[in-house]
Amino acid sequence: MKATNPARRIMVFGDYRNYFQNRVTLQLLSRAVELGREMAAEVSVVVIGDGVDEWVGEYIAHGAHRVYVYEHVRLKDYNIETYAFLLARLAAEEAPEIILVGSTAFGRELAPRVAKKLGTGLTADCIALDLTADGLLVQTAPAFGGSLLAEIVTPGVYPQMATVRAGIYQEIPHDYAAQGEIVRLALPEDLPRERVRLVRSERQSTRAQRLEDAR
Repeated sequence: MKATNPARRIMVFGDYRNYFQNRVTLQLLSRAVELGREMAAEVSVVVIGDGVDEWVGEYIAHGAHRVYVYEHVRLKDYNIETYAFLLARLAAEEAPEIILVGSTAFGRELAPRVAKKLGTGLTADCIALDLTADGLLVQTAPAFGGSLLAEIVTPGVYPQMATVRAGIYQEIPHDYAAQGEIVRLALPEDLPRERVRLVRSERQSTRAQRLEDAR
């Protein structure tokens, strides 16, 4: 096994709010760990929210070398502008080669905004992630309505970003003995002003969502 090189990093966004319905972060983390072994890269997860210690421990138990934590009552509810700002700020400081985000409803909103802030590209709804011989990320995604599969490589542009569908990869089994570093981060003073305020949220059942989609 190659030794981990902290100068090479893979970063995963910890989308934990759908943890019991959609474990896409754990699935992404599993693939990130495999890619990290090939690249000798450190794998980290970014967690943003309030009361998130349970999820921090879960990500370490499933393979993360490091978990970055932004925790504050202001972050209890998803806010696209604030989350994009924090993830992009951290990525600019830590310079990961790869950033992976789950193709959840929120992830599809978040990732393009982060990519824009970082001046990089994004491949959406990937169904496979691999590496070239030179260590570049090969992002496989459906194209032309799903009739073709496109393999996308972005040489010379970092970070390489992708959103990945749930159910593609198997999560690593929970390891109670796993150890990792927890980095708690203070909220920066220049957070963007929130232009949208969440008043109430309600989760639909899977059946209700399917019926709505069928209309």
